[in-house]
Amino acid sequence: MFLQISLWAGIVTLYLAIAGAVGIFTRQAIAHGMRGLDRALAASYTFALFIPSSAFVLLMADWPGWLRAGLLGAGLFAAWAGFARPAWVPPLLWERAFGQRYLAGVMALAALWGITQAMAGSPAAPLMIAISAIAAGAASTGTSLRAPSFDRPQTS
Repeated sequence: MFLQISLWAGIVTLYLAIAGAVGIFTRQAIAHGMRGLDRALAASYTFALFIPSSAFVLLMADWPGWLRAGLLGAGLFAAWAGFARPAWVPPLLWERAFGQRYLAGVMALAALWGITQAMAGSPAAPLMIAISAIAAGAASTGTSLRAPSFDRPQTS
């Protein structure tokens, strides 16, 4: 049961993070009139991550249909909120440090799942996922300590 909960929590939090990032990257590419690489990043993030992860969520056979549809709706809402940045959403959510700390938390859930899976006697693949997630979480945590806001101009 604990293994299942850690897997589902990881899927939900990662999916919402991907959806929010799609909104943020799209906002940066469109709102600031950026061209080239920024627009390509927003489009590639959408097509390479958000659409396949949405398909993955919809195909989760062990989840009831209403739960899959609800998560898909929450993801679309997260993408919209990342793009529109409504005034009622706390400004803390738009700071890069928050995003990196959120990613570190998601990676902790992935590591917990991988370690639990490996302890249950599964092959080495879950342990490799756990090690990668620990490294990504540590890197994200370290970076978040010195990261500026997404919209704050860089001064150097």
